[in-house]
Amino acid sequence: MEESVIKRINAALAICTLIGLCFLWTGSEYITWWLYRLTPHFGAAGADIWSEVVGYLFQAVGILLFSLAVKKNEKVLCRRKFLFLILADGVATAVAFFVPGAYSVLIAGLLMNLLHGAIGGYYLMRLTQSVPQQKRGGVFGVAYAFGSIGSWLLSLFMNGRFLGSPYVFVVYALMMLAIILVDRMPFVASDNDSESVEPLYFDRLSVPLAAGLVVLLSVVKGLGFYFPSTDAIGGVVSAESVRAFYAIGLVAAGIINDKSRKHGAICCLCALVFPFLTLALRGEPNTGMVLWITGYVFFGFFSVYRVVTFSDLSGKKEGLLFIAGFGLMFGRIGDALGALIGIFTRNVQMTSVWVAAGLLIATFLLFFRFYNKTYSTMPVQNISLEDRLHIFEEKYEMTSREAEVFELVVSGRSNSEIAADLYVSESTVKFHVRNALRKAGCTNRTELAAKFRKSSMSETDKPGYLRV
Repeated sequence: MEESVIKRINAALAICTLIGLCFLWTGSEYITWWLYRLTPHFGAAGADIWSEVVGYLFQAVGILLFSLAVKKNEKVLCRRKFLFLILADGVATAVAFFVPGAYSVLIAGLLMNLLHGAIGGYYLMRLTQSVPQQKRGGVFGVAYAFGSIGSWLLSLFMNGRFLGSPYVFVVYALMMLAIILVDRMPFVASDNDSESVEPLYFDRLSVPLAAGLVVLLSVVKGLGFYFPSTDAIGGVVSAESVRAFYAIGLVAAGIINDKSRKHGAICCLCALVFPFLTLALRGEPNTGMVLWITGYVFFGFFSVYRVVTFSDLSGKKEGLLFIAGFGLMFGRIGDALGALIGIFTRNVQMTSVWVAAGLLIATFLLFFRFYNKTYSTMPVQNISLEDRLHIFEEKYEMTSREAEVFELVVSGRSNSEIAADLYVSESTVKFHVRNALRKAGCTNRTELAAKFRKSSMSETDKPGYLRV
């Protein structure tokens, strides 16, 4: 295995570990604040407003502030700044837990949410920088699955109340140390976006359309079910244990999105049946556990799709790295709006149905506008030979030297002619030809050239590829 491939694998594992630890830590902190500090002071209804509406909006603001800082100066995306965010978050969570008084809990908790957003923006930019497009869904899904299962495992101690005990801060301190150490690992910038995942067509409307779609998807989901605190407080469910089911949707969505972004989007649309299921079951006995579990499974599909969509968009043009976290940001805005509408229409069945139906229609309309524009097919004649070569080389993960040799092979040059053109020995050329053949799954040069021509001819059946 080539050294460059090993480095990319190690970078993907490092990013997966970083995101998993961050989500385990911040997700567990959120439960500690929401379930064990906020609800005793503000009750179930107040906790829903402060955590799932205001708290989510603060997370969105945190992502936006961090993103704007990176846009202004990319040096903000550094380990020293991330270390500051980690330490500040730890202090804010400790204040929310140990300092008495409802407003201390509220203000420190909202600051904690703001910092959670900034931390999310950081690791999503690292994901975009270091993980190829065709692996981002899986890396993100597995990382978040690790975090959700980890929170559940932590909650099992002390008769299920460990996340509400002071002892949990020892574990939080160890998590902070682990995150800092993992972030010190070297990350390799990825330049290998494979053709196996549809490249996005990008223009000035791509980001607004994607933003609107992510918000609407999240609003409809939240309108149907927003994980009400009253269920957790009343013993209907264990908020920590049902959170583990989040992992199912996350991993499944990661696999699907890495095979096809279009299929990932369609799964999100199919998951929009969930709000109507919850509205139909609302008020039925013994449905609380079912709704929480189903809600988390479906939530996994929304979470992965909105993150990978903006991660892909951020790689389409120089200087767009700062929007890598916008999927999570717009998702949090939608989550907050959905929860707010759900809270105020909870006891008005028909109003909820009509609002959900109207938003569902708007979501479908915007989805098809985004789908047709983003994944539109480009005629093969609009794709230059250079771009077709570039697509083929990226698909089969050729190194820069292998790509040079491959281009000369398909142009009909012999090994000796290639050696003369590149000023290398003929044995070196043969070495690179063998590697190119192996990666492309071909046995000889003729088969390789034919495979490239066939791939170029079939571009009209593939989503558009536009280098910008």
